Amino acid sequence: MYNFKETEKKIFKFWQKKKIIDKIRKRNKGKKKFYFLDGPPYTSGRIHMGTAWNQVLKDEVLRYKRMRGFDVWDRGGYDMHGLPTAHEIQKKFNLKDKKEIEKFGIDRFVKECKKFALEMMHQMNRDFDKLAVSLDHVNPYMPVENEYMEGEWWLIKKAHEANRLYLGKKVMTWCPKCETALAKHELEYKNVQDKSIFAKFKVEGKPNEYLIIWTTTPWTIAYNLGVMVNPELKYIKAKVGDEKWILAKELAESVMQLINNKLEILEEFKGKKLEGLRYVHPFYDSLKSEYEDIKKKSKKAFTVVLSKEYVDTDAGTGLVHMAPGCGPEDYEVGRENEIPPFNNLTEKGNYPKEMGEFSGLNALEDNEKFIEALDKRKALVASAKVEHDYAHCWRCKSPIIFRTTNQWFFKIEDLISKMLKQSEDIKYIPKEIKERYQLWIKNLKDNSITRQRYWGTPLPIWRCASCKDYRVIGSIAELKKLAGKLPKDLHRPGIDRIKIKCKCGKEMKRVPDIIDVWVDSGVASWNCLYYPKKKEYMKKFWPADLILEATEQTRLWFYMLQLVSNIVFGKNCYKAMYTHGMLRDFEGVKMSKSLGNIISPDEVLNKYGVDTMRLYTITTRAGDDMNFSWEEIKLKYRELNILINTTNYLVNYLDKSPKNLPKNLELEDKWILSKLNSTIKEVTKLLDDYRLDVAPQLIEQLFLDLSRKYIQFTRERNNDEVFKIIFEVLFNILKMFSITCPYISEELYQKLKEKYKLKKESIHEFSWPKANERFIDKKLEKDMELTLKIIEAGLAVRDKAGIGLKWPLQTATINYYKSLNKKFIEIIKRQLNIKEIEYLVGTLAGKKEEISVKFDTKLTPELEAEGYAREMSRQVQEFRKKIGLNKKDRINLAIVTDDKFKKILEKKQKLIKERTNLKKLEIVTTEKERFKNKIDFKIKDKRGKIEIIDY
Repeated sequence: MYNFKETEKKIFKFWQKKKIIDKIRKRNKGKKKFYFLDGPPYTSGRIHMGTAWNQVLKDEVLRYKRMRGFDVWDRGGYDMHGLPTAHEIQKKFNLKDKKEIEKFGIDRFVKECKKFALEMMHQMNRDFDKLAVSLDHVNPYMPVENEYMEGEWWLIKKAHEANRLYLGKKVMTWCPKCETALAKHELEYKNVQDKSIFAKFKVEGKPNEYLIIWTTTPWTIAYNLGVMVNPELKYIKAKVGDEKWILAKELAESVMQLINNKLEILEEFKGKKLEGLRYVHPFYDSLKSEYEDIKKKSKKAFTVVLSKEYVDTDAGTGLVHMAPGCGPEDYEVGRENEIPPFNNLTEKGNYPKEMGEFSGLNALEDNEKFIEALDKRKALVASAKVEHDYAHCWRCKSPIIFRTTNQWFFKIEDLISKMLKQSEDIKYIPKEIKERYQLWIKNLKDNSITRQRYWGTPLPIWRCASCKDYRVIGSIAELKKLAGKLPKDLHRPGIDRIKIKCKCGKEMKRVPDIIDVWVDSGVASWNCLYYPKKKEYMKKFWPADLILEATEQTRLWFYMLQLVSNIVFGKNCYKAMYTHGMLRDFEGVKMSKSLGNIISPDEVLNKYGVDTMRLYTITTRAGDDMNFSWEEIKLKYRELNILINTTNYLVNYLDKSPKNLPKNLELEDKWILSKLNSTIKEVTKLLDDYRLDVAPQLIEQLFLDLSRKYIQFTRERNNDEVFKIIFEVLFNILKMFSITCPYISEELYQKLKEKYKLKKESIHEFSWPKANERFIDKKLEKDMELTLKIIEAGLAVRDKAGIGLKWPLQTATINYYKSLNKKFIEIIKRQLNIKEIEYLVGTLAGKKEEISVKFDTKLTPELEAEGYAREMSRQVQEFRKKIGLNKKDRINLAIVTDDKFKKILEKKQKLIKERTNLKKLEIVTTEKERFKNKIDFKIKDKRGKIEIIDY
């Protein structure tokens, strides 16, 4: 079996010593360009299977493009800023929140973050090296370096100059645990159980008349400023006990069932009639000063407003509680009605002191207290558990809240149509990812770019507290000119100490925010090329020819790349996107630590090696999730062993250098050469089309056909012409396969190199093979495909009848709707061990594609003798192999058995000698002591000994 550990260790040392990767990276300098833009993995430490899958796919396309003669730009990169690293350092030093971080020291905290990120990067580099990934990680792009952060500042300045940068007060999704704003793409939704409530808001000036509202977030009731109704829906005013309730007609019955009560409809009307109806907030007694202040600013506050878009009858009452400071939809309706957002929660999600009885309560933890407050005021109608999707922080997995905060935004909504038009020109692999990507683009809103944290690229905006003027800085040189001496590291807190003189005479201080980490990776298309500091690489390589990441990146990195590229250059920065799916366990469940179903790359590598893992992951269909399977990995491992055995078979038999193919080719020779060249042609086309998942499967099938079909067809020929053909096919397989399985391809090439004095140092130094059209015969391949199907069907019949292949049969009848050339029928005869075949053309009971094979299973003495001779030959060959002999080693053989079996075998002495490469054969009834190698044999009821001497 393939000793992958020894092979990988040896080959890796060989690559390093001979600098093979450096050589293949440099050999095409100055030729046609190929810019691969690496999506930066996060420096979280040891890589997981999803990252390994991603990296080997990238490596496959890079190796292919180099073999095709392209000057490949392949600078790898890493994502380093942001919350994952910050959380690790908080955990390490037991820092619970921002206050404790500041007490610990921002400078110390940032240094620890940077140290951790760099340590993790070096670990990941080692993991990628082990996987034989040839991306350039010697000089990766890193957002923690000043040069990279400067490239990000350049973007902010360009956005400012294009009037696309603004400070806005908006409702933001907010993580109270991380104490920072989150963008839409930083959310993940989980199905949770919450307590929903039905509450009643008293209609102003109408005794005992109420609006019945419903919400799943009771903590937002204190921030309620309006009630939304659908102008087209039917509503009712109904008598419930001593009160009059207003709610949607369609939902009234379900509400009554919940409270076990009945209603009497007094009036029916469209929702439009309710517009402007005023109500008294149930918490008015506690928050009077806050609410009165809001009323002064907005005439429509605490009234019914209209919304077709956000009110339906799927659930609730048809009257939707609206808190413009607690959700994007509420904010939009509030803005349309000039109702300002109201939300004064602290960064931790707590109500401040000015919120009366709610002061100090937490929005997420104290939901029950708000329900109690409603109940205390007799404003609670009912409560019920409800399952719904709720947004959680993508980093820490905590549920989010909404806050109204000032953030810096990119103005982008007017770019959407342009981006959609550009997206039509992107090449998508798989094609169905296009719709998903365009749907995300269509729903984009202005993008917030700031976060209220410490570990990240500092926002390059200095603002005057006195006159409120601000200045956007686009480079280190610009800042140095204005401020003089700068810190060596641009990170916080050093950069926070830099002051700029304002035109009003006062000082400008830096806005303390950092830039969203997704902007870090978004600027990679030019930062990777050292732009704007250097121009040469940008001029040659930009835009990128390909980006390749998991499907989730359609709403993350892919769109951010396109967005910032449009802000700066007015066009997209990449031409094609390849997406792979997510990793799941064998039952299709997403892998996670909490479920305990994670498989690490090392588990696979330690059992089956790098190339097995690469082959297994790469051949998963583009865009599809991978349901991890140990059985499928074992299958790939067995197939790699077939490739090794094929190589060993060749070098054991062919001693001469296989310079030229034989001139006179048999049918099976023509077939395998056609198969080789059509595979080269098809694989080349697939890889040019970025079908990285399909191409290796064709190479795999080719070497399986070489071993299981061609070698099987030609075993009895066993001459140099056959082995020259095997060499030609195998050598080209190794060239193609080297991009998928680099270790084993190198190992097997080194065997061929040593045996046949080949010149190139490594398999990876070869150019991609070219198909020879004169060998391609698709009709021949189709006929052989049918031949193989017939052989397979015949073997199945033999197996069912319990007749081994070594035992010849006299006749077979084959029925199929297509005719077949006599030459292929001869192959079928040999492979099924049949003396005569009757081939009938026609359908079987209307089953057009069905193949029928029937045998005459009667064994004549002649056929039986041949079967015994074949089986004897097989056992001799097994014995030869066991004692270390090659098939070409000539030997003297004695078969010791009884008189009856001796007479049977003597009839077939010639066959046995031919099949076992004998100098001399003796069939005797008594042992000869001079034979030192002996083994017992048994064939059916026949017994005896096989004895070998003189080898």
